[in-house]
Amino acid sequence: MNKYAFGAALLIAAIQISAVQAADKALHIPAGRSVSSSWVTTDSAGFRWDIYLNYGQVNDGTNDAYDGGLQLQISGSTMSVSQAGRLSKAGDEVEIGPWRRGSVNIYRRIYVDKKVGYCRWIDMFENTASTAQTLTLRYYSNMGSSTQSTFTTSGKAELTDKDWGIVTSPSGGSRPSVVHIFATKNAKVRPRFQFRRSDDSLYYHHTLKIPAKKTVALCLIEAQRRPASAANKFLSEFKVEHELKKIPPALRRIILNMGGAVLTLGSLELPRHEKHDMVVQRGGNELLGTIRNAQYAIETLQGKVTLPADRVVGLHAPAGAGDRVKLGLTDGQVLVGKLDGGSLKLKLANGNTMSLTIDMIDTAAYRVSPKRPEEIAFRRPMIVLRNGQQLFFKSADVDWSFHTQYGRIILKPENLKSIVLDTPDGGLHRAVFSNDSVLSGLMVQEDLNMSLDLGGKLNVKRYLTQRFALPTPAGDAPELGELKLRNEDVLAGKIADKALDIETADGEQVSVRGGDIASIAAPEGASLGVLRIKLHNGTTVDGTLSGKTVAFQIIPGPRLNIYVGHIVEITQPGPPGSKPAAKKPAKKPPVVKPPTVHTSPDRFNDPAIPAARRAELIKRAEFMKKMKEARAKAAAAAAAKENAAKENAARERAAKAAAEQAAKARQAALAAEAAKRAAAKAEADRN
Repeated sequence: MNKYAFGAALLIAAIQISAVQAADKALHIPAGRSVSSSWVTTDSAGFRWDIYLNYGQVNDGTNDAYDGGLQLQISGSTMSVSQAGRLSKAGDEVEIGPWRRGSVNIYRRIYVDKKVGYCRWIDMFENTASTAQTLTLRYYSNMGSSTQSTFTTSGKAELTDKDWGIVTSPSGGSRPSVVHIFATKNAKVRPRFQFRRSDDSLYYHHTLKIPAKKTVALCLIEAQRRPASAANKFLSEFKVEHELKKIPPALRRIILNMGGAVLTLGSLELPRHEKHDMVVQRGGNELLGTIRNAQYAIETLQGKVTLPADRVVGLHAPAGAGDRVKLGLTDGQVLVGKLDGGSLKLKLANGNTMSLTIDMIDTAAYRVSPKRPEEIAFRRPMIVLRNGQQLFFKSADVDWSFHTQYGRIILKPENLKSIVLDTPDGGLHRAVFSNDSVLSGLMVQEDLNMSLDLGGKLNVKRYLTQRFALPTPAGDAPELGELKLRNEDVLAGKIADKALDIETADGEQVSVRGGDIASIAAPEGASLGVLRIKLHNGTTVDGTLSGKTVAFQIIPGPRLNIYVGHIVEITQPGPPGSKPAAKKPAKKPPVVKPPTVHTSPDRFNDPAIPAARRAELIKRAEFMKKMKEARAKAAAAAAAKENAAKENAARERAAKAAAEQAAKARQAALAAEAAKRAAAKAEADRN
């Protein structure tokens, strides 16, 4: 088999399971349905939203409410894309992008709510650089007429620092008033809203800081209502936190200006109040007061757990789950099971006491306090189960063996952020390292048996586990190289080979030190194994790698031997002031062919030729005979080499066909595994 055939087979299988694509599905509308140029729809209140997709703006709205609203501008340039928009399966949301500004990709999602009646913009800013980026943003809306009157969330006409929304109304006519919502009540980040009376221009201003290799988002909500009193009423009654639940959790978590007093512990989300304990009833009604339960006893998968109230931060009672709840703890753990007693005692702010059964409650949470802070960071290894439980465990009880396409490795928990097992479509598991490297593979251990911090043992099958989460120490990471693979895994570290040997097209052998390399890439259309290597001193070397792998060290993490056919690109930072050059061996001196001597057999027997001369001629004739034979032998060898090359090409074609068959078999196996996981998930959900 060709030396790259095995790697190529794995490559084809790996391409089908993309870790990055899986992550993207949580933030982006998947490709499939598309819409070009414009998207026109109406909300539940009957107001029109005509979205011009080249800019992602609302053109006119209803009765010329706008003349172009929510244009995103960065440093004077307005967002503009030429691609078709991606339409959601439900047909109520569209996404455009990317629009690239430097190292930042910008995507815009626009959603029209068919129940409450509003339009929502979410702009995602993806920083692809290894350093933090800062953008100066401005959102511009040219309204259909000038603003004459306003109403804010504080009930006043003028904006204050505590306001999170405003209504702008024209003077009479048929144009609707427009509601602008730019934050939640307790958000720490708020775009600055700017307007002038008797002017039709509105602006949001914000300076956005994006951490290296991270994606953040901003969310803006607009609604049209008529008359102005209806718009004022809409703003006063609008529950931002409730509407945010309609956003996919992974996307919601990166929104900077729509956060605040909502505690998120995995899949558990608890709206909270800064001064009172708060219960949110099933209909959305909020009750403020003091929760009086002394303790909580809950029957879980691993047995009954009883906890004093001061260890609990809140609970969520999913609709249709009976008396089963998700109970959040002050250290970040979450328990799922049947709550003994089945009720909550609440002393209201007015002094009255209520007893609320679980079927009356959506969420209940204690107020924000030093013992129950606004955000809770976990500090112990945690296992997250498919049913939502988050439990601290003893990491020594787990076999951290991880099978990758580069062999079996032993992961070290101290080098990891997480291992994601519950991937979309039943794909490969993903090890996420502390430097944000992502490596696809399969965790080997199937039966998990571990000691829990809450006491007792947890015995579960691997397929009931969503992920392992590991605490990552804070600190500044060194500047690292980056390896991009064809399955879209991305690894951070450095080339671990001391040197790479390259054979150029003219047969020259070149040795390049690993630390001297600035980048490695496979040229477009090049044969398998052919690389283009650029050095920090500007030298470029093209040729075939003498070997089939490049060693790469994840920092911190394992060393992997990466098949050359899997590499998209490797980039490395250079040491300051270092300008090494490629080392080339001295060229071999050219082979000097012996002079051609013409001889005649008749002259060998000519008695006129002296005997010494005749002996010399005979000797030269024998020499030429040997040269002729050598040339014939060389020609035969060349022909044999050509035939061997043809046979090798045939074997490569056969290997490729075999690899494709292997990929199909692998896909079938993954489909079977996905079906198994789906069945297991259904069983877990029933339990």
